[in-house]
Amino acid sequence: MLSPKLETKRLILRRLEESDLDAMYEIISDNRLADYIQFPRLSKDEELAYIRFLIKEADVSAEEKWIIELKENHEPIGNISVNDVNKRNNFCTIGYVVRYKYWGKGYATEALKTISDYLLNERKYYLVEGVCNERNLQSSRVLIKAGFKKDGYVANRRLNKDGTYSGIEYYSKSKWT
Repeated sequence: MLSPKLETKRLILRRLEESDLDAMYEIISDNRLADYIQFPRLSKDEELAYIRFLIKEADVSAEEKWIIELKENHEPIGNISVNDVNKRNNFCTIGYVVRYKYWGKGYATEALKTISDYLLNERKYYLVEGVCNERNLQSSRVLIKAGFKKDGYVANRRLNKDGTYSGIEYYSKSKWT
């Protein structure tokens, strides 16, 4: 089974459900997050259609996706997903986002460490890669705290919402990191 339910001390990492629409829509429509991540500009109906598509494809898509949910009240606070799989070289790229009001509480690190360890140990990927905008210092810290190491940097790779360009930082984690 892809995207199995996983738990940490404070979180439940589970498959996407239609009831997650409001939390996920809050993420893609939050301009503070758009400083670092380019989200598609979807209406709520379009986001619901996308969620339904992801639910339908959950068992066949290599691009696994988990909702990050608080154990204490079952509130969805973000998501973490495998965005790209390179079968030939046995690695995947992982991405994550947490609702802004939950930043700085360690939830992203907890979720990223758990999912990346699952991908390495259970799915048997050789390497898990993470990428972030150089301006997103919080995300860089999350990757490092979750056991990733910085591998490189490419300048002027991402168009920002203000029309400027930022570099991209590349991180990876393997069993040997």
